[in-house]
Amino acid sequence: MEVLGLVDIPTWLQWILVLVGLVSAYVISMSWNHGIFKKMGVDGPKPHLIFGNFKMLLKHGVVKTDENMYKKYGKVFGIHETYVPSLFIGDPELIKEILVKKFKSFPNRKNILDDFTDRTMSESMSILKNDRWRFVRGAISPTFSGKKLRQMTHLVNSSVDKLLENIERKVEVDEDIDMKKFVGRFTTDMVASTIFGLDVERQYDKEDSFTRHAQTLFTVDKLGSFVSIIYLARFLAWILLYINRYGKGSIQQKAFRFFLQTTEKAIEERRESLGKYSDFLGILVDSEAKKLEEKHDEAAGVRTEKEDNQTSPKQWTRKKLTDSEIISQALMLMFAGYHTITNQLCFILYHLAIYPDICDKLLQEIDENLNGEVPTYDTVGKLTYLEMCINETMRLFPAANRLTREASNDVTIGNINIPKGLVIHIPAGAIHKDPQYWSEPETFNPERFTPEAKASRIPFVFLPFGDGPRNCIGMRLALLELKIAVGRILQTYRPVKCSKTEVPIKISNLGNIPVGLFLKFEKRN
Repeated sequence: MEVLGLVDIPTWLQWILVLVGLVSAYVISMSWNHGIFKKMGVDGPKPHLIFGNFKMLLKHGVVKTDENMYKKYGKVFGIHETYVPSLFIGDPELIKEILVKKFKSFPNRKNILDDFTDRTMSESMSILKNDRWRFVRGAISPTFSGKKLRQMTHLVNSSVDKLLENIERKVEVDEDIDMKKFVGRFTTDMVASTIFGLDVERQYDKEDSFTRHAQTLFTVDKLGSFVSIIYLARFLAWILLYINRYGKGSIQQKAFRFFLQTTEKAIEERRESLGKYSDFLGILVDSEAKKLEEKHDEAAGVRTEKEDNQTSPKQWTRKKLTDSEIISQALMLMFAGYHTITNQLCFILYHLAIYPDICDKLLQEIDENLNGEVPTYDTVGKLTYLEMCINETMRLFPAANRLTREASNDVTIGNINIPKGLVIHIPAGAIHKDPQYWSEPETFNPERFTPEAKASRIPFVFLPFGDGPRNCIGMRLALLELKIAVGRILQTYRPVKCSKTEVPIKISNLGNIPVGLFLKFEKRN
């Protein structure tokens, strides 16, 4: 090739120049925003030219990295997750601004994997934004009222019945139990029952389609590898996007298709038999059917006040959800419910095994209030010490170690000027271990959650389910499931350490996920 007709460049050199150009463009794109926090006057670790601060995430994991940065740089700091600048805010007053007072400037979550989410999940509340999110949230919220949760209680108890039978089998042979695997089977059964109304003997080591496909999607190791690849190889993102969305032969795609068909079938069955089902889909379909019976001239779903700073001013006039929206919410609850209940139940039972005096106090409360009866929605509500134990577990190991938002416009909170589009992380896990708010923060102490202790604590330092309009919609169901499961287990058994129990407990680099947790159960007299 000739340059300006003067120099003939060899082919090999042409390829080298092209390669240098591509590498330079990649490096520039990865480091383009590396000066943003200096301009904002925000402290933080110096980013690597290509990897940003992602190497420390790989080395220490998400939980430890957040705690280390919080201790080193204080309540406001910035890090670069390769090409993504992320502002961390741990000050309670500023958190209140973001989650509540100035929510209109931070209405949406931001997840780097949004563009790589399977189409089946693309309309879930965790991904939807602005008016579309508000519409779906408003339609789903009544499903989690006290009245509706009472209807679901028998489904939870049915799954716990099978769990107790499995525990009895383990007790009879004095077996050390791999808790993550053991509890995971129970949770899979429970989400199948409470969401889809399915009843399959999937807790008894039997391989069925629901369990097989669920475990394909629930495996966090695959998710962790996928996240790492996207972070470290941005230029491969379009390839991964294509494979994820159009790779029909992949195991993940087969699993998604299975759950898509399962949900579609369940919706059809519930529309044919309105009022018959008390699972999530049944309650939601019944609610949507009632909306259609309203007069056509009612302005159901129309917002009467224009909200400022919204990127989508569209007026939502539909009375009901589409099938695809219902399917996305069901699958979202399946994923969130599985991980939250599995991990939290493991952590609770671990602490009760490690602290037998706390377990004794809880046993006394359960015996006095349940009196050997199967718990109901109302009776588990009286188990105040159990709720304290659950809260303390979620303080130490919150399901969401970070709460993430995205600035929808240029906004100032405190003395920080936040540009539109900046990702905001609230490091809930680090705040939960801040000695300014929690004495001896590493110690498991349910007394932190007595009514008196809660009343004296400043707001926004305990965020297991987030806060504000975009908090976790399924938190009441999750707490109900945990209370019933723990309460019924402790009516007959108590968790104890075994030879394989490691103290302190190990967690995954991907988040608050127990690793290698083994316990045993002893039958109570």
